[in-house]
Amino acid sequence: MKVSYNWLKEYVDINIPPHELSDRLTMAGFEVAGIEEMDEDYIMDIELTVNRGDCLSITGMAKEVSAILNSDFKPLEILQLKGEIPCEINISLQNPVLCPRYTARVIQGIRVEPSPSWLKERLKGFGIRPINNIVDVTNFCLAELGHPMHAFDYDLISAKDIIIRQALSGEKISALDEQEHELSQETLVIADQNGPLALAGIIGGSATGVTDNTTTILMECAYFLPSSVRKTARQLGIQTESSYRFERGVDPQGLIRAQDRAAGLILSMCSEAKISNIADYYPTIIPCIKVLLRIERVNRILGTEITTEEMRDILIRLGFVVEPIVFHTYTLEVTVPSFRLDITREIDIVEEIVRIYGYEKVPVSLPSLTSVASKKKAQIVSEKAKDILCGCGLNEVITYSFLNPEMLDKMDGRVGQAALPVNNVVVSNPLSEEGRLLTHSLIPNLLEVAAWNVNRGVGEVKIFEIARVFFRSDDKDLPVEQEHLGIMIRNEGDKVRWDGEKQKGSSFYDLSGILHALFAELGIHEYDLKEIADEKFHPGVCAAIMVGNEKLGLIGQINPNITKNLKLSQNIYAMEIEWQKVIAFVNLNRKFTPLPRYPSVTRDIAILAKDEVPSSKIVGVMQDAGGKLIEDIRLFDLYRGEQVPEGYKSLAYSITCRLPDKTLTENEVSIVHEEIVKLLEEELGVRVR
Repeated sequence: MKVSYNWLKEYVDINIPPHELSDRLTMAGFEVAGIEEMDEDYIMDIELTVNRGDCLSITGMAKEVSAILNSDFKPLEILQLKGEIPCEINISLQNPVLCPRYTARVIQGIRVEPSPSWLKERLKGFGIRPINNIVDVTNFCLAELGHPMHAFDYDLISAKDIIIRQALSGEKISALDEQEHELSQETLVIADQNGPLALAGIIGGSATGVTDNTTTILMECAYFLPSSVRKTARQLGIQTESSYRFERGVDPQGLIRAQDRAAGLILSMCSEAKISNIADYYPTIIPCIKVLLRIERVNRILGTEITTEEMRDILIRLGFVVEPIVFHTYTLEVTVPSFRLDITREIDIVEEIVRIYGYEKVPVSLPSLTSVASKKKAQIVSEKAKDILCGCGLNEVITYSFLNPEMLDKMDGRVGQAALPVNNVVVSNPLSEEGRLLTHSLIPNLLEVAAWNVNRGVGEVKIFEIARVFFRSDDKDLPVEQEHLGIMIRNEGDKVRWDGEKQKGSSFYDLSGILHALFAELGIHEYDLKEIADEKFHPGVCAAIMVGNEKLGLIGQINPNITKNLKLSQNIYAMEIEWQKVIAFVNLNRKFTPLPRYPSVTRDIAILAKDEVPSSKIVGVMQDAGGKLIEDIRLFDLYRGEQVPEGYKSLAYSITCRLPDKTLTENEVSIVHEEIVKLLEEELGVRVR
């Protein structure tokens, strides 16, 4: 909100320069974003919190400045005007909950013309564009007193009826923003017999707006329920100076004062104008809240030694009524002023005291620690996994938990035709169409990150993310949340380095190597990759990550149809793991093993196996045959082509043998080698080349 320094000085004695005042305001909870010098004045741009609707006016800010500086507040003198003409208007207040109070006054014999220069300058300093003298008066009262007002052309009101009601289904209104708005039954309107004249608390209708031909007006000033105005403004996408204040709450007891101020200004500009008395519909008076304040509790919360008199003085400066309680010496009864709608509890009063007393005066101390928080296993494992993956050359990314429905189409391979998965969680009030779904997999968002980088010339993408995914549950109101680990790698393809060496693009083995490094560091050694089919992955280049009979996740090459839809090359590999399942198998305990004292013996073996026989099974048979003699088995060659029958593959392994207590003999190694050859042929039909 923009506040004029000179205008403030009309209500309170200010003996400090604008920049020092801005510092004092900021320390009291009103952050001053900037100060602009304008025509021998200083305009302060103050950022108010949403609960301080009372400060959205010059007098509201002046009261705060008075309390902060401990300087006298000079209230505006507004005379109570007596009516000269009858108030011939019939008012029907049909919903006192949404509109607890409504006032109206008829003003006759006005002239609509440009406002005097002083009024124009005041409005400009407040950030409001001048229009004409009548509309400018309503805006001036809004800026000065914080009370939104509206002037109707009295002669255009049908049957002189004002009805405050909720809109009918399908009802429409042409507003002063030159837009036609369709209303819902929850919308509160000001209407006559012919239909809506204004959206309550938001904007007037064009049908009864003040024009150059207007001679008689009906001046409205009301109090509307903040939640009702806020809901209607959001539904219709309208925000005005009026709705901005009603949403935060205005003073329900200040309407008559605002009516008299507006009428007095109009009479000063239109000498022939005559006013009526005020029609005031206030069925149930809104009482001022009373709060008991315990002096000892205030000091215990703040860690201060503020006296009772100091607290009382601060509260009186802020407009509170403070009375001591006879039978409770250290308790005060505080009556909250009607304009402070944000004060409802004792702790709110404590906050008021400390911000005027001065946050800088509160002693600084550290709280005593009764216990030291320790990390859970899941946190320790996740942090360690991130370190491992970064050590493998990957970069951590953080994506939104939302999923663009268009991405589902591309993942499905049928752009524009894909239906939502059954278990997808749909957000009931999304901020945008792109955020309508909660993500059920990390792969779509990782693909978007990869596509974004590739489109900007980044050839190599190696990324990972540990985040939650969401699934719909039929037997629960809330979705099921799971933590997943997603990894994705991509390279442009074969490249020749500066030294002439050929560097290959990403492959399945690069990704499986990352998985092996991760699991090895986490103490997971017994795992298998089992070929499986999944729509997100390339047929034949996808495997399930298994520990025993437990499926932890998937690893493989992204389906070419998906990469085609995203205009990416096909060599993109990804894995997604259910991280909570992994944590259950993690073993971070480490046992020291002495370095071997005796030499190892290595022998190579080349075999011919059918394509459907996985390497993991071959290695398992070798391990069973060699028992404790085998220290390591490594696949170093895979060949298909000439001299290899169709449907077969040639595999070459390096087998390392060692005993911890003696040197192996040639005969012992040969026996193991022969047993390996025998079991491979018997169990898998594999023969040595």
